[in-house]
Amino acid sequence: MAKEILVKPSLCTGCSTCSLACSLHNLGEFRPSRAYIQISKREFEGRFEIAFSSSCRGCGTCARSCPSGALKWVDFAGDPPAGQCK
Repeated sequence: MAKEILVKPSLCTGCSTCSLACSLHNLGEFRPSRAYIQISKREFEGRFEIAFSSSCRGCGTCARSCPSGALKWVDFAGDPPAGQCK
């Protein structure tokens, strides 16, 4: 069974815990600006956008550290739903 990161941007609170965890796990330092996941605020829409860099390894550290449920580390038996997973 494959593990995938399920993304629900509507649940994101912008805390950047995922970026901190990613940078520590993958780069050995707390530096969200270098993380493989970036959180940006959409001022006029009142929501946050979640973006993964092409360097993302899909390790799931970000999802396991997300306190709001915007990212989840889940098992998929088949192909993940289009547009919802990294």
